[in-house]
Amino acid sequence: MPPTFLLLMRYLIILLPFILLLCWGCPRKECRDADFGGAYQFVIPATLSPARDTFRIGDTIHISSVFSDEVYERQTQQYYKLENWRFYPDTGIDRIDVADTPLVRDALLSFDVIVPEDFDYIIYNYISGDVGLIGQYNYKNGTYALEYAIVPQDTGLFYFFHGAVQSFDDDQDFPGRCPRKLSNTNVELNGGAGNNIEFLSASPDPHYNDWVLLRSQERFHDNGGYCFYVVE
Repeated sequence: MPPTFLLLMRYLIILLPFILLLCWGCPRKECRDADFGGAYQFVIPATLSPARDTFRIGDTIHISSVFSDEVYERQTQQYYKLENWRFYPDTGIDRIDVADTPLVRDALLSFDVIVPEDFDYIIYNYISGDVGLIGQYNYKNGTYALEYAIVPQDTGLFYFFHGAVQSFDDDQDFPGRCPRKLSNTNVELNGGAGNNIEFLSASPDPHYNDWVLLRSQERFHDNGGYCFYVVE
């Protein structure tokens, strides 16, 4: 072979690892897009029914969250396939017609909880004194599902939320994910209805009548929030 060709091949062999590294590290156009700031914001649905503003002691309130593994993402306005994703659902109930200092979220104790045996969702007592429901969604044939019910046993004004703390396991991957991008999960309850958010203003606690309302989308609607009264 001509010396020039051999010299060129030698240079290509030396430079090849650097070329591959450069190509691997070059993000796709959507990953370079300045409009895509912050983390992925996945949106999953849930339903609370019947959607009333007042319940009676002994009424059964059903909560259902069933959706495809093609999940909508708010930042890119695209759907991504999330297979065997761990959303870490988290349900809590606060009684908000009293002002607690410090705030303890244990009003779930004023409800009977009914979870079908085929779902992994259990009552958990936190060190802080909070009480919640935690577990995982069932995933089968491309569909996520979680269903349970709560039955009030005491009167008062309550704030229910069904959220997801997926960021606890943010190393999960999915097709099309941009490198080094974090991801969060938001829960849209009852198709984005108001869900009696105005009842927060009736609370004497500034955490609800002020702090939550200052950023209501993030602190109430994206957290699957719902307010209701319970009467005898």
